[in-house]
This record gives sequence, structure tokens and C-alpha cells, in this order.
Amino acid sequence: MSASAPPLRRSNAQPLMQLTFEPSSVTAAEGDVIVFSFYPKNHTVTKSSFDKPCETSGDDEEDDSGFVSVASATTPTVWNWTVDSTDPAWFYCAQTAPLNHCQGGMVFAVNPTAENTFAAFQDRAKSGGSTSSTTTSGSTSGTQTSTSTSPAGSNTSTSGNNGGNGASSVAASAGAVLLAVAGGVAGFALL
Repeated sequence: MSASAPPLRRSNAQPLMQLTFEPSSVTAAEGDVIVFSFYPKNHTVTKSSFDKPCETSGDDEEDDSGFVSVASATTPTVWNWTVDSTDPAWFYCAQTAPLNHCQGGMVFAVNPTAENTFAAFQDRAKSGGSTSSTTTSGSTSGTQTSTSTSPAGSNTSTSGNNGGNGASSVAASAGAVLLAVAGGVAGFALL
């Protein structure tokens, strides 16, 4: 990050065992990187569509983290996704055991519009959007490293104790960073 970059916005997850991304949506520019940090237990970040929130929109590894099983909140795994357009992008957790995370409302949006809002997307998911996976374990694309600056579609292991139960996300653009947490509740603080 450059010296003129905006301040970091960080979030501290609370272990509330909620099936959610927090915040539930972000506004990002083309080329921004959204970093999803996974916490216990087993979640995905899988790209979908507004019309079918609980169904994968394709088989592109760059748009699906795969199942990420994390045993301890002190060793979360990070997966990066690069924003390739300013068009809306919709994501969900494909975990269905012991309950369906997407139908429980564990969805996330990038650049939702006034016509296709995050609330409408989440309502579609909760009303039984189709699901395409029941796998409870599997592999993730990319490699794991000890830093959080890995390329799009990759996984990174970091240390820390956010205590969340899911995935967090960070959107970075020219030094701008937003942090969101899945599976927990977060509060923002400017550093």
C-alpha cells in the first residue's frame, strides 16, 4: 500500500455461530481484490447469480473457493477473488450439512444495484434457491502461504484469533481495504 492510501478498515469477528457474511455486500472497482478469510468449520465462497442464489454460476476455479475446512480460529485460511468488472457479483456458501448455509442466508454481494438489491438476493436464497452441492469437505484452488497477498483464486493461511465461524472478506483497491466476516458479527474501526 502506498503512503497516500486510505486507512484500513478492520473488523473483529465475534463467535456468534451465524451463517452470514458481514458486511453482506461491498462496493468494489474493477481490479479490486476481495479477500475471504475462513474460520471454523467448513465453508465455501461460490459465485452464483441473482436469479439462482444457491446454485453455482459456472465451474471456473477463480469463482469458487471450494470447501475450506478450518479446525481452529487461530489458523484461518484466506482465498482472494479479483473483481473483473463493476457489474454485480453474487456469492453463497455451498455447505449443506448439517444445514443449508445458503438457504440460511449465508450470501454475499459485490456491487448490488437499486433494482437487484442484496436484501432481494438474500430473500431469494432463503426462499429455497436451488443448491448444487452437498459435499462437506473438499479441496480449494490455489496454494496456501503465510501472507495475505496471494493472487486471485488462491488460499492463504494466516494466524490470528477473530473467533468467527465462517469467512471474512477484504476488498482492496489502491490501498482501500474493507473487511467483512462470514459466520460472525463484525464491527468496523478506522485505524
